[in-house]
Amino acid sequence: MKQYKVRGANFKVFLSKPLVAVLAACGVVFAMPAHAQFDRLLQQLQKMVPPQQGGGAPGGASGFPGFPAAGGGSQRAGRSDQGLNICNVHMVATSNRQASEIDRLVLSQFRVSGEEFFNEAFNSLSRPRRSDAIPNLQMFSGSLETQRGNALFSTFLAWPEPEVMAEIIAETQNRSDPQIASDARAILILVHWAVPSLSREPNAWMRLAQEMRSVQHVTASCLWARLHATGEGGVPVSVGDALLAYQQCSEIPAVYKSQDPQIKTLDSENYYVAGLLPETLKIILDRHPRAISRLGPFARDLKAAADNMEGAQQAYRQQFVSTPAGRTAAAATQLVTRAEQIGTKVISNSQQMSRSFGDMQANLKQSESGQGNREGEFIPNPAIQQRMAMMAAASKNAEAPEVAALGEVRQLQGGAAVGLTRARQAVAQEMFGSLFGGGGMASAMKYTRVFQDLDAASVRSCRAYNSFQQAARARNVSTQQDDNGATSMLNSMMK
Repeated sequence: MKQYKVRGANFKVFLSKPLVAVLAACGVVFAMPAHAQFDRLLQQLQKMVPPQQGGGAPGGASGFPGFPAAGGGSQRAGRSDQGLNICNVHMVATSNRQASEIDRLVLSQFRVSGEEFFNEAFNSLSRPRRSDAIPNLQMFSGSLETQRGNALFSTFLAWPEPEVMAEIIAETQNRSDPQIASDARAILILVHWAVPSLSREPNAWMRLAQEMRSVQHVTASCLWARLHATGEGGVPVSVGDALLAYQQCSEIPAVYKSQDPQIKTLDSENYYVAGLLPETLKIILDRHPRAISRLGPFARDLKAAADNMEGAQQAYRQQFVSTPAGRTAAAATQLVTRAEQIGTKVISNSQQMSRSFGDMQANLKQSESGQGNREGEFIPNPAIQQRMAMMAAASKNAEAPEVAALGEVRQLQGGAAVGLTRARQAVAQEMFGSLFGGGGMASAMKYTRVFQDLDAASVRSCRAYNSFQQAARARNVSTQQDDNGATSMLNSMMK
């Protein structure tokens, strides 16, 4: 078997330097005597990292396309914090495709479309599949290369509408932007893996993964590193191939940056080095401990950081609840609870709405995950958020006496959407500020789980609010006061 020696100095830099330096380090050498040449490597890195405009502090990323300056956020992290407009910043808008085209696209990959597709996907994702190669599907969030790809994937994980899946499938044929097309194919692999019962053919995920085996792509390379390490999907176990794929995953951003002309860049909110990359290394080394000898002297530090990642994330989760952003998210969760209570009462008093709501519930296998709706928790239970969306659909049948009460429910849901999305943005600012501001991967990885939970919860709340808004407009009910009403409800909860 070939012996692959992966550069060792990179790992020290990963733990302590800004991401730009990390990515530059990945492209310096393939094998290096780390102790003897580490000083020279650092000198090379200083030359390779672009200077900061205006004498900015080290750690920013000016001159590195696709990455924001330290603490600067990005379009999806905080373009607008004004009321319910916040819902449109980071999620995928509803598709403009005709229903027949949506069905055609979805059925090209999956057995069913429409409500049946949503229910089966939602229930499966609420009880996520786990394996040796993919113990946590959510860790692939933020690892796609384009902003469009990351928005599609995070939106689908939170709210798997067939409309979103139709957009994903359509993007696989995007000839004008092959990078988005590769992202869409990677998403399809993960969705087929996560919900195999929906696939039109057995092992569809592995067939698609084989098609991407030779494609230069961050998400696909990290996935293949895991498959070679674990043998999942019938892939032959090979430590050398696992390490090589892992290295490819880590160095792709630097490869893109070195291309002239530079055709590809990474989404400014790609945070795979704070989640997917260390978890991938942990999967390899947990199964092949001796492989650490091929990774250089600093690999042990990185492995220790990856081993401590879950503990650091749990510690931050407990700390987050007492922060201003945590209190905002907890207040938003209480608004969801209140909205459901009022909505349930209103619907139960209406024969038409009650029948419609009952029919939708009968078609759904409720999955109370146990997450959320406990005192001090900051994430609403996904099943309750789904019931809110069903209430919105049922509200299209509301009679005049119930319209005012449903208006309160709509504004409560809007307040929840604003609160959860503001909290998501605050954590994004902290995470990327840490990642680019000198803390590096080891500091940033503690934020990922809270960020992902808030990201999903805010998407679900925004989707439910938008559904209430559409139902109101269908009955010519004005929603102009929603912005002020929703924000006022949130502010009252915060007092």
